[in-house]
Amino acid sequence: MLKPSRVRRDAERPFHLEIFADDETGREALARTFAPQHLHGLPRSRALRHLSAAAGGKAIAVRSPGAAEGGTEIDWQSPEPGFRALLQAHPQHRLALARAFPPLRNLLARELIHAVAARNAALAAITALPEVVPTPLSLLLALGEFGSDTVLLTGNQIGLCFELSALCGDEVGWSAQIAPIAAIVLGAFGWRALARELVGLVPGGIGVAAKAGVAYSGTLAVGVGLWQRSARRSDTQMPNSSTRARASVVSLLLARERQSA
Repeated sequence: MLKPSRVRRDAERPFHLEIFADDETGREALARTFAPQHLHGLPRSRALRHLSAAAGGKAIAVRSPGAAEGGTEIDWQSPEPGFRALLQAHPQHRLALARAFPPLRNLLARELIHAVAARNAALAAITALPEVVPTPLSLLLALGEFGSDTVLLTGNQIGLCFELSALCGDEVGWSAQIAPIAAIVLGAFGWRALARELVGLVPGGIGVAAKAGVAYSGTLAVGVGLWQRSARRSDTQMPNSSTRARASVVSLLLARERQSA
């Protein structure tokens, strides 16, 4: 069920952002929260392209506080609550939004990591039940659990690897992510051995909780490591302050849109 093509399709889903404010100063300030001046190269051109209606796709509206138009309200002075509301309001476009606008990436990355960690914790708890609750089917269930939970948990982590890579605009695919995928697969055996030892040492339902905790913390560690790796790669492409352009490309874009209107 792991399909890099699905992640690529979600990350490249077409849309354009419509910004509403009481005046041009507010509109440009809000635009800068999505396309900050420190962006350059491909990340900057991608962000600016999605700020133009020429990008096509779904129109996603955002507005500054007090603006009369609809859409998600975002305060450019404290944008994180608005960014969170924007991602929740457009779940099908959240990967494309964060890929287009780097300021959204850390927020969505945290949500993706914690969601997969919680999912793996639930799976680990379910598959640990045959080891602590004796039934006539315990042996059969345990044999199935021996391979199935590792496959499912590792598969979820690999899917997370694809999504985090897509967030940074990297190529997504088995060959493109071969190194982190290999690390995930090798690490899975160590996490599983630790979880089985805890279930065997801790009696009753506490062992189930311990295994779920290992699955959660292990997935969290994998996700944070993957995201730090992607973030470091992005940072190496960022210019220092002495090489940043002084002209406001956002201002030029907004001025061009006003002229065309």
